[in-house]
Amino acid sequence: MGTSGAYGGSGSSDWASAHDAFDALSSSASPGGDGQSVDGLDIAQQQSLDAVLQALATALRREDADHGRAPLGGYPITALSVAARAASRGAGGGGAGGGGLGRSSGGSTRQVVRGASRGAAAVSGAYALRNGDAAQLRELGLDLDELRSLPPRTQIARILQAVLGDAGHPDDAALRRATVQHVKEIVLSPQAPSPEDGLRGLVAQWIYELSLVELASQKARDTISAKDVVRKQEWLRGWLKRRVRGIPIPDAKRMTIKEFTTTAAQVTEEALRMLRATRL
Repeated sequence: MGTSGAYGGSGSSDWASAHDAFDALSSSASPGGDGQSVDGLDIAQQQSLDAVLQALATALRREDADHGRAPLGGYPITALSVAARAASRGAGGGGAGGGGLGRSSGGSTRQVVRGASRGAAAVSGAYALRNGDAAQLRELGLDLDELRSLPPRTQIARILQAVLGDAGHPDDAALRRATVQHVKEIVLSPQAPSPEDGLRGLVAQWIYELSLVELASQKARDTISAKDVVRKQEWLRGWLKRRVRGIPIPDAKRMTIKEFTTTAAQVTEEALRMLRATRL
């Protein structure tokens, strides 16, 4: 099946290229033994995965409202947290309602970089809860004593709802999926991951989940089974995490929420740049 009319997503030529690259990725397991396999993937598969990531990063950067660039100084907290924005309005701060990503008024622009910052705001809230930092939680419109009175899974739900709000668009749902696993790990694990690892993991998962919004919109192909599609998606996610994990991050343990969310935007910018610059 060709790409014309084969999917119901954005339909741009960039996304058509991403679909073609994903389709070209072999779903056969690597035989190994060549001495050059990585994570069970041979050189040809690694190159094919790089081609998919290059196409995905190109499409996402072109659709991003900020053109894949982190704004100088980051985003205000009220632009990242639904509860903080509501508190600002209640205090006479004004601001538009709603907290979703969705698309811009033009109907085609995504919020890729800002989405990473919004997810990072929720992750920073989980760290603040774990560390007992009432001041940082207040910045997000959350109360430490109230959170501590709740069961852990309710704490997680409260943080996600306060920061991300309702998932009214597929991109919003993608951000929630990317964020929830990291918030869970911070709140529930005996030993939380480092903030640096949390940031890299969030950015990689966000790019993956956002890409899946488009890749999953493709109609089923007669030549590939659902099992093979899942295998290719798992390879893509694992390879993306491997590529992103080398991005340097300063000591995030001492960061404020504003610094943490700004760093997430910068890591996303670097990830999109690096993936687009892949030499195949």
